[in-house]
Amino acid sequence: MAAIEKPKKPVAKAAPKAAPKVATNVAPKVVLKAVPKAKPAVAKPRVKAAGNATPKFKSAKVTPERRRKLVPRPTVHPGALAQARAFPVLESIFTRRSRRFALGAELTGPLGFKSDKEPVPLAFEEEAILVAAATGISGLATEEWPFLDDDGDSTSGDKIGSFTGRTYPSPLANHNVELFWTNDDGVFALPQRDVRPKKHNQLADENAPNELYRQAVKLADKRLLVPRDRPNLFAFNHRIPNAQGTSMFMPITDITRQCISAMLLYFDRPHGYYLVDPHLGGDPLREYVKSGLLDPAHAVDFWEFERWQMVDANGVEQGLMVGNLMHATQAMGLGGHPFNGGKGRVTMGGEQYWHEIGGKGPCGSLGFEMLKIPDDAPLGAGESVPVGLKGVFEAAMPPFQKNMDKAVDSVVDIRWGKKGIFTDKTRAIPWTNRQAIEQMPHPSDEAIAATKTMCNYIWNTYGRFPATIDPMMMTVWYQAQHLDLDFYKKYYPAEVIPDRVRNHMRDWHGMDCDCC
Repeated sequence: MAAIEKPKKPVAKAAPKAAPKVATNVAPKVVLKAVPKAKPAVAKPRVKAAGNATPKFKSAKVTPERRRKLVPRPTVHPGALAQARAFPVLESIFTRRSRRFALGAELTGPLGFKSDKEPVPLAFEEEAILVAAATGISGLATEEWPFLDDDGDSTSGDKIGSFTGRTYPSPLANHNVELFWTNDDGVFALPQRDVRPKKHNQLADENAPNELYRQAVKLADKRLLVPRDRPNLFAFNHRIPNAQGTSMFMPITDITRQCISAMLLYFDRPHGYYLVDPHLGGDPLREYVKSGLLDPAHAVDFWEFERWQMVDANGVEQGLMVGNLMHATQAMGLGGHPFNGGKGRVTMGGEQYWHEIGGKGPCGSLGFEMLKIPDDAPLGAGESVPVGLKGVFEAAMPPFQKNMDKAVDSVVDIRWGKKGIFTDKTRAIPWTNRQAIEQMPHPSDEAIAATKTMCNYIWNTYGRFPATIDPMMMTVWYQAQHLDLDFYKKYYPAEVIPDRVRNHMRDWHGMDCDCC
């Protein structure tokens, strides 16, 4: 497999430097305690993100554990990559464990231990596999839906959001989650939800993860500063996360597209579900009950509706993404673990929002735009919520859409606009019979109008969208690292560490240590 480059930063125009070459043989043994003298490679930008200005970022504070000289990315033996691809999925599931203690790490308490080795970052190829496993486009989805019933009436299958198959499934194929991550080289994102697949199997080629990885957008040149303190992280997460040498993955979910898509599905025939606001006495959809579109027999509290969308888009999708990271980590013999990540408003918004919740000291930011909720709003008055990163990951709402009517139109257009999945004849489709797409039912104009009515009610009444949850959310993070096996040798029986983990540094990187 060819060597790969670091992801590229979105604004500058400098040409990229070549990535370190992949070893064609096992590299000479290197004692991990030795500090390499080579300077770390610096990624040069190539991909330019949309937007008028580069967001301002605050990078990681130089704390004592980060004063070590950065170690260059290791090379990878090609045979190791082939072995990882062939690793049995059931073995990965049945032997899955979180393994947290990295090279260079330190723990206090009953399991007190201080690593005497330098942190070794993931190789480009290792990180590329993790990124592809988490968020890659695997190809065209099959979409074997009954779009019409026996009578030729719509089943509302036209509400699917894409023909895109990803490494994780998604409600209505909306793929609401994008992956952000940070490491010693900087902060990165890989926008994928609007990328079109070209064939059914796009990740089958062994070099596909590397090609995907090259498309990442670099957002900052240094590791993101995430406050490892309360109230951002629980006390037991103050030492392990985001240390030098680790790669920390932070999935972020856009709830807005999911809510709008679900409303279109709920309101249109044959469903006709009826949303109400019993908390404020609002009944914005009454006219659609009178018209016969919506069924009043079982009114649904729209606060509950929003929570269902949060579970689908945020809980389910992020959980599946992190599950893929776990299995990819297992296959490569790396350490890795999921954990309750930092607060979304803090990580996306930065220091101001860290201090607002009682945090002290500096704080980094992913540079997301924040929407201030009106001071007289019934929920969250005066608070600010993240709405997106311009040109990278934008919510379907102002300021990225002129108003909520335009926001609904943008979601409908994904299906039925000029470049929509059902209308664009240049787009690859799942089926060999292109005539099938011509028989697809269209959403009713009345359902679209009802969706706009509900979205405008929420925006005008609550001063935000959605009303009860943030437009952009983050919940679970995942960190991958090279392990210090001396820690496990001291506190655990030998069978806790499988051979693929025990021998990883030797088999993958040609490095040796006295703990292997």
